[in-house]
Amino acid sequence: MTSILLVEDHEIFAKALQRVLRERGNFEIVAVVESAEEALKKLPELNVDLVLVDVSLPQRSGISLVIALQAKYPNLPCVMLSGHVSQHYARISLAAGARGYLVKDHTDEILRGIQQVLQGKIYVSEDVR
Repeated sequence: MTSILLVEDHEIFAKALQRVLRERGNFEIVAVVESAEEALKKLPELNVDLVLVDVSLPQRSGISLVIALQAKYPNLPCVMLSGHVSQHYARISLAAGARGYLVKDHTDEILRGIQQVLQGKIYVSEDVR
């Protein structure tokens, strides 16, 4: 089973996504943290295959978190989750080192995107392409 760290500050969305990923994708969210700082602090004690990062986080953006994660863990795939259907955000995310940009509204695409990234591909939600 693929293990995931979810960095998401909206608790209701995080719980719903956790359920969908477990039931439909055979993914296990091993931890949910609400900020970039928490993610950086918690990650060394976790064994994860992927980090799902909300673009909009309190204090520090998800994009700056991805930059920090890629510097420290270059082989750890990071995927951005966003409410923004925006090529601008997608481009910045990929430039920061994210391997995917997924729009939160589309559960099927989130599942497909995670699978594609785990296979070594780059995935951007269809709405954004």
